[in-house]
Amino acid sequence: MLKRDLGPVSIMGFARYKLKKNVDPQSFVSAAHTWQTQFLAQQDGIAMHCVLGNLSGEFADVIFATDNAAFAAMSEAHLRHSSSASLMAMLDKESIQLTRNELIGGPHSFPASFSCVEFGSFHPEDTASFSEDKMMAASAMIEQNYLSRFNAPKAHFMGKTGEHSYSEITFFETLGEAQGICQGYVNDDDCQPLLNLIDPASVDLDFWFLLA
Repeated sequence: MLKRDLGPVSIMGFARYKLKKNVDPQSFVSAAHTWQTQFLAQQDGIAMHCVLGNLSGEFADVIFATDNAAFAAMSEAHLRHSSSASLMAMLDKESIQLTRNELIGGPHSFPASFSCVEFGSFHPEDTASFSEDKMMAASAMIEQNYLSRFNAPKAHFMGKTGEHSYSEITFFETLGEAQGICQGYVNDDDCQPLLNLIDPASVDLDFWFLLA
């Protein structure tokens, strides 16, 4: 994992993908680590990067940047770096899903330690009555009244991913604790105000564990 103390972060990139069928996952993790050390560690404003996997055999990257300019510069430089070409050759390009999350509120810091990320994206149930202020008030209620009951949650963010699309991102100590807390979340009174703002059919949610 790459971690650099660059102060507050405001952008989180999330990319999920599958490997080509003939690619050995161990070779991929090694190539991802090379990309992390040879490319990302040299980019201004890139504060954290990790490689994740899920129980379905997919992979993902999380990248925290200090601001949008740093994230955009990294994305552009990525296309020209030799380690990027080696890594991208291993990926099933049709499976790649990229999400740029503008972290709402702040200032934000990435968690000092974790081993699991819960990443969920969604659209509002009713865009006419929805507001980010309502969403953030509901998010604060979850942090103060639900997540605070447990030791496992390490950080919780709400992100904006498009004109009418958002994300909820939680970092946990372990995968098992993340799944258990999420199961309780959907039936807890303190979580209902946020859930009531979300179109259930739009939700895309998964749990990701740390690889590198």
